[in-house]
Amino acid sequence: MVSVTAAWRPALWAVLIAALRHAIFRDDNLWRRVKRRLCPLGDVYIDQHAATRLTAAELLGVTALMAALTLVMTCPQVLRMGAVRDLGDPLFSIWRLSWIAHQIVSDPLNLFDGNLYYPNRLTLAYSDSMVLPGVITAPFFWLGVPAVPLYNAVVLASFVAAGVSMYVLVRSLTGQPTAALVSGVVFAFYPFRFQHYNHLELLLPCWMPLGLLALHRTLERGRLRDGLMTGGAVAAQLLSCMYFGVFFAAYLVPVGAALAIGGRRVGRAVKPLAAGALVAAVLVIPMVSPYLHVRQQLGERNLDQVEHYSSRPGDYLVANETNATWGGLLGRGDHGPEDSFPGVLVVILALVAIWPPLSVPRIAYALGVLFAFNLSLGSNGKVFPALYWALVPFRGLRAPGRMSMLVGLSLAVLSGYGVARLNAYLRRPWIRIVFAGALSAIVLLESRSMLPLEQVAPPSAVYQWFDGRPPGVVAELPAEPGLDAQYTYLSTVHWQPIVNGYSGVSLPSFEEFRPPMRTFPDDSSVRLLQSRHVDYVVLHEEYYGRQAYRAVVEALDRRSDLRERARAVTDGYEARIYQVVR
Repeated sequence: MVSVTAAWRPALWAVLIAALRHAIFRDDNLWRRVKRRLCPLGDVYIDQHAATRLTAAELLGVTALMAALTLVMTCPQVLRMGAVRDLGDPLFSIWRLSWIAHQIVSDPLNLFDGNLYYPNRLTLAYSDSMVLPGVITAPFFWLGVPAVPLYNAVVLASFVAAGVSMYVLVRSLTGQPTAALVSGVVFAFYPFRFQHYNHLELLLPCWMPLGLLALHRTLERGRLRDGLMTGGAVAAQLLSCMYFGVFFAAYLVPVGAALAIGGRRVGRAVKPLAAGALVAAVLVIPMVSPYLHVRQQLGERNLDQVEHYSSRPGDYLVANETNATWGGLLGRGDHGPEDSFPGVLVVILALVAIWPPLSVPRIAYALGVLFAFNLSLGSNGKVFPALYWALVPFRGLRAPGRMSMLVGLSLAVLSGYGVARLNAYLRRPWIRIVFAGALSAIVLLESRSMLPLEQVAPPSAVYQWFDGRPPGVVAELPAEPGLDAQYTYLSTVHWQPIVNGYSGVSLPSFEEFRPPMRTFPDDSSVRLLQSRHVDYVVLHEEYYGRQAYRAVVEALDRRSDLRERARAVTDGYEARIYQVVR
């Protein structure tokens, strides 16, 4: 009998392990064999022979296809370019775009000093400033393009840009146009986008795929140009949508680290990415100061708000009721205000992509799904609380649930890998095309949502009285909460400073202004107007109601400290301007 406690026991175990290793692995490097199986580093293109260069004709064709799909998926928007999703955030977005176009010509150094909430300053920084979209659309405002149709054109273009940018990324990663097409459709028409159709800034994630493409190229080639493009894309995303910009910068850390470490390309990418980070900082720093001042003035986001706008794991299983396909089946469960449902097919394709054997890019994007998912949970997860206390930008974000769009970003990339893997079983090109078309159709059906629209009424003709007159502070009445966005939009007609306003924050000073105005024009309300240096009051019959409006007008006729300056009737409703006499 052989004793396992004998002195020669280690030698015995060494012989047994060596024999077992020789029987299973014939080559000389066990770990290389395992690594090749689980993580083939060279697997950047799944279909090497299909990795042809993206041509201008192909790009043009994809753009045209995405435009056609956008018109179908957002119908009847293209037929009603004077209507918006609702009379709240869309009107505020129109003001933001219009203000930037107005201010960069008249007073660019005070870009953030919006005409809202007089006498407060830096009011553009009360919400996402959308500086880059404002600069891009400014020439169209200068040419006289009407504001509402121009806003809707940007909304429609955002779907096209998202689809094309994702197509370019996945086309580069897989080398397969059909896989890239499915990814582009997934990202362009991700359900989250339809549930936030009224939030223009949340419709602008198109810079993220381009930033990832630049990151991949930086890691692969180590070129300074690609590093600068990575930083530029991050800055562009921040200047288009601060939520996505901050989230994307955080997302790049785990995903970029996985790509760099797994591909053994850390050294060659450090300098280009550092240069890109410097470019991003230079582009973004000018807008940091206004937000820091606003943070000092208004304080940080309340943690109760963060908890309210945090997703829960179950939210990813509940579709929004407006979803035409899943709303009736999966739209009855309890879920938070931020919609997270990704659809079914995209998850299946992502699971196909991450089924072993794996590659470094697929591991990285699988990690991206997990990171984005946990961050979207906000106070219900682990990542957001840590970032909230460690990094100042996260303390200004009230809705971590919006990180679910970056879950969609990762799923869109993985879905392309999934299609590329399935294409290996489809040898004929025409079958791949039909297969991609069928998958894209299913994605579109899963995302289709009902989009009721509201027509934007033309501004009252009474505002023409302000033409050519010096600036004067305006108070719009009645000052009820549901009218703030409309007054903000109407201020684009005259650009006078107004006491009213609409933004992502609630100002105590303005909330204190509302109750006294309900008894206007009694003595206390008039004294409040005088103390706030209001020069003009604009009354709207449409918002008061005819009977209440007549009562206010009759009371004004008995006062000597408010003098009528103009009146006009628009669409059957009268509006009047009164000057406040001090």
